Amino acid sequence: MMELALAVGAAVSISAMCSLFEAVLYSVPLAHIENLAESGSVPGRIMRRLRQNVDEPIAAILSLNTIANTAGASVAGALAGKVFDDATVGVFSAAFTLAILMFSEVIPKTAGVIYSRGLALVIARPLLGMVYFFSPLIWLTGNVTKLMTRGREDSDVSDEEILVMARLGLKSGALNAGQAQVIENILSLEGKTARDIMTPRTVVYSLNAGLTIREVRETEETFDHSRLPVFDKDGDDVIGMVHRRDVLTAMAQDQWDRRLDEMMRPVDFVADSLGVDRLLRRFQETGQHLVMVIDEYGGLAGLVTLEDVLEEILGTEIVDEFDPAIDMRELAHRRRQMSVSSDERRKPGDHQ
Repeated sequence: MMELALAVGAAVSISAMCSLFEAVLYSVPLAHIENLAESGSVPGRIMRRLRQNVDEPIAAILSLNTIANTAGASVAGALAGKVFDDATVGVFSAAFTLAILMFSEVIPKTAGVIYSRGLALVIARPLLGMVYFFSPLIWLTGNVTKLMTRGREDSDVSDEEILVMARLGLKSGALNAGQAQVIENILSLEGKTARDIMTPRTVVYSLNAGLTIREVRETEETFDHSRLPVFDKDGDDVIGMVHRRDVLTAMAQDQWDRRLDEMMRPVDFVADSLGVDRLLRRFQETGQHLVMVIDEYGGLAGLVTLEDVLEEILGTEIVDEFDPAIDMRELAHRRRQMSVSSDERRKPGDHQ
């Protein structure tokens, strides 16, 4: 009877340990492992190594678990046949199966998932020892697997899968609504171009390069924008851009006769078909916050600011204390419509 109890206890315990190790290995967040490893924790560095080559610890766990279950069932069955009669052996088999299910699968895996952060430090060294012990078997199974999967590439994670994970994270509370929305917006950037987010040329407010600071002061709309395109002959002939800060500095220094072409800065031009994700990298590379958008015929189509790109990512308008409206592009549209309406009212005899 004692031998039977030891056999059952050993089988259940070893199987439970394997289930616990597997659950912790898969459940502990990578960020937590990286933090432990970077802080100098030896178990943390071991766990990082095991997660980077997760096939090895999984092969070791499955090997030990299979041996424990197979050997345990065989030995326990043989010993039970000596201790119990035929009718009782059937009851023992059912109880043994239930014990394996509850104490070797459900309970340890649940505990491993819930307490994965704390248990990661505990299991690191024993799990590494298992990998070393089963290394010949791991090498054999690894090579067999390579032969079976030769010529097949691992499939990349799709955008749809990332979206599903973000939504699951939102439901579980791991992500808040804003974080999930940002992930969704970033994934949607791939299908958007500069034309989709630009301020159209017809409502772009720009300044003539020949204007002086004194003349600029009289144009109230100038100070609604932090950066303004500067044109030469007409609004389509943009040759640079001027920063509101530079204009205010010139005013403070009484440089009233200074012209905009003397203080303007270079401006970048991009095609209207440029993807928003590549446009963001363009802003990062050039250090500029405003680009002019050119259509397929080489004409001016509009402008895009870094703020426009960030608003696409965040899914909301970025407003500072100096903005006269929440949506500056909508404000430009309204002012353009008001200007056109005013011009039409000035035309004599239009409806006579």
